[in-house]
Amino acid sequence: MSQLKQLLVAHTGYSAWGTRRVLEVCAPLTAEQLDRELGASHSSILRTFRHIYDGERVWLQRLVEGGSNSLPSGPAPEHSFEFLVQSWPELWRGYREWLESASDDDLTEVQSTMLPDEGDFSVPRWQIVLHAINHSTFHRGQIVSMLRALGVQPPNTDLTCYYATL
Repeated sequence: MSQLKQLLVAHTGYSAWGTRRVLEVCAPLTAEQLDRELGASHSSILRTFRHIYDGERVWLQRLVEGGSNSLPSGPAPEHSFEFLVQSWPELWRGYREWLESASDDDLTEVQSTMLPDEGDFSVPRWQIVLHAINHSTFHRGQIVSMLRALGVQPPNTDLTCYYATL
């Protein structure tokens, strides 16, 4: 396995691990706590989880199907916390399976895609994977801050902590 593929597999594993840890800490929260406006970019823990999940879903769909032809239309689904907990493992498995089956040429292939309101751009597919990981990490950090605002001790989701579990 190439070093690039090893890195991407390891870091998608890290992202799944980090999200799983945060979901576990949030599981005992009430519906009111999950959807309380706490001032972060997506306002609540649940809305931020939805945003992370939808981003991971859309980017995986683009990787598997190719390009922006698979760009979904309309607003993101408003999934329940329970749906996210149950569905996320399948999404993580999808990234792992796509990466494990991808050749180095697949990973370095330049893919045309688009962002809402940003227009088309082209990037190597490995950068799409890293973007999805970084996006999830960024928003998990916001959820950690929201947990603190609720008086809940957040889990350590630092990359070094993940490496220590391997």
